[in-house]
Amino acid sequence: MPVPFQDSHALAPLGVVVAWLRFVEEEGGPDARACLFATSARGEPLEFVFARTARGGPFPASDGDAGNGATSFLAKSLFRATTVSPALLFGLTEEIPTASFADDLNVGVSFCRICPAPPTGVASVETFGGPHRRLFWTSGPPTPTSEAGQVFDEIMGEAEPFEPFARAARALTEACADPRVLEMTGIPGLMTVITLPQSPERAGREAISDGAFEAAPGPVDGVPRGLARRLRAILAAPRRISPPNPEPRLEWPGELMPFQRDGVRALLEMDRLLLSDDMGLGKTVQAIVALRILKARGDVRSCLVAAPASVLDQWRRELAKWAPELSAIIVRGSADDRVWQWRATTDVKLASYDVLRSDASLLSRLRVPESAWDAVVLDEAQRIKNRNDTSEAVKRLPRVRSWALTGTPVENDEEELASIMEFVDHDGKAPVPRYRAGPALRHRHRELQLRRKKRDVLNDLPPKLETKLTIALHPDQRDGYDKAEREGIVYLKSLGADVGIQHVLELITRLKQICNVDPRTGASSKLDDIKDRLGTLAVQGHKALIFSQYTSDTSGVAAAADYLREFNPLTLTGETPPEERSAIIDRFKAGDAHKAMIVSLRAGGLGLNLQEASYVFHLDRWWNPAVERQAEDRTHRVGQTVKVNVVKYACADTIEERIDGVLERKQALFDSLVDDVSLDLSARMNREELLGLFGLR
Repeated sequence: MPVPFQDSHALAPLGVVVAWLRFVEEEGGPDARACLFATSARGEPLEFVFARTARGGPFPASDGDAGNGATSFLAKSLFRATTVSPALLFGLTEEIPTASFADDLNVGVSFCRICPAPPTGVASVETFGGPHRRLFWTSGPPTPTSEAGQVFDEIMGEAEPFEPFARAARALTEACADPRVLEMTGIPGLMTVITLPQSPERAGREAISDGAFEAAPGPVDGVPRGLARRLRAILAAPRRISPPNPEPRLEWPGELMPFQRDGVRALLEMDRLLLSDDMGLGKTVQAIVALRILKARGDVRSCLVAAPASVLDQWRRELAKWAPELSAIIVRGSADDRVWQWRATTDVKLASYDVLRSDASLLSRLRVPESAWDAVVLDEAQRIKNRNDTSEAVKRLPRVRSWALTGTPVENDEEELASIMEFVDHDGKAPVPRYRAGPALRHRHRELQLRRKKRDVLNDLPPKLETKLTIALHPDQRDGYDKAEREGIVYLKSLGADVGIQHVLELITRLKQICNVDPRTGASSKLDDIKDRLGTLAVQGHKALIFSQYTSDTSGVAAAADYLREFNPLTLTGETPPEERSAIIDRFKAGDAHKAMIVSLRAGGLGLNLQEASYVFHLDRWWNPAVERQAEDRTHRVGQTVKVNVVKYACADTIEERIDGVLERKQALFDSLVDDVSLDLSARMNREELLGLFGLR
């Protein structure tokens, strides 16, 4: 009767399982011995099942071949005992002499016999590892795009692809030489099958340690404890030892600056690092260079990069430039597409934070539990500053290396740093550490943060000059503004004790938008000033970035684009499809056709390298000065050759002037406590302070 593999979920999910079938007999010995050794694609032991039986036992014949019948009988017993479902099965022709073995076994998986010469009558064979080894696929090799095919390619890429056969044989000999196993055989001619207990790690980590395993009395699942320990040692995958000088000789597309080389060395030496260099110092390149070196050394095989969706294409371009031999895929699209993208055999997976949150449970099913990522890199790591579903999904990723990249590890308060440090200071195995604001956090932060400032390491970087312009509102804007503020204050007073922060913020937003453009007439003193300046700058060959926190056609990006249409501006907002974003950036860089790019602050504050622009205009002020600096540093970064001019607007005698004063006072206080930390007005200003902007308490 055909014996299919058991479809047990006791060990699921294991990923792709590879099975190695061995039959070992000592010359003149009394026994026939067999084992089924299941491993992961990388050769880590998953399960070991072995059997012995006296020669001459009552084996059914197979196609008139009693010898093949004995072999098949042993193999079927092993398959009955195993709890895993292999995708690939390997055997040796010297131990499985006939091709009909697989048909008799009826296992239904890709079965390959490895032989020193082509089997008789086989016209086409596949060469591997030298001229004296051949592969014979009983029912044809797996397709290259299948999981089994990809794992086969990975196995064949090893220096000794079939080394697990040797481990299985050594373990089988050790097991059957143990007198206690012989005693368990029972009546001669009957078969004994013993499933070796899994290692403590696979058994759930909480099960039992090696020491307790050895010391406790009695067998475990029928296997003597001392024997189990010896077999685990034999079956363990051989360690890959790096050579004394593992630094590879690699060709690079450009020269790294000294501080960047220091950053790469820190990443190579530390499995936990918060790289918080100033924006524009090349944190992405440093991480990619480190990953490439680790890959060349053989220290990493699977890497995950989490980043905002808007910068994933930039990461892929930088990987192609600085690490061309590393394969990479962006995980995005429909849920079905993401399944095969996660399963794809690539060196680097690139995924947005939203995708990681959505696919958290899927990843836990697709990956072998102890198959940790060799490196997880968080770009713009301030995205996990809040403890929510996204940050928790990231922190639970099993990993060897935890690298976080961000120029602003703190934007508002120390609890944000605590959340980021919970990712950095963690190996993905033990429970996620929990940090709170205080001395312990600051001490560990100092140990794991590497931070360099532009003014300290880029002596040749042209300066960034900031100009704050306070300009009068256009008469039409003034009429609309004054009316809106009067009506708004009346409304706030009418709420009495029920007035809340959200009511004040709504009024502030309305007034700020009028300061940009009058919604009734379209008048704008700010855009008039920018238009005059662009007229001169365009003639001189300069380009400009214009930032606004709004996107509407009455007061934001769309309104500015229409106002400045004579300069053929490009626009970039959060609604711009990712596939169009790169093309827009390339068009801006390519020539002189587009003198300006108008960008929403949140969409353009991250992941852009726009050294072609030498002027930056902030049409309106953001709550958080750190976000403004991120936007400005899209152009003030490595590669900039001319002075960068930043112009920040505020309209006289308006809410913008009052907010700017509050921000300056709070920023000065915060800077005296924490370097490069800035505040979020909507989060940090209390009710009294917000009401005070309108003379209300």
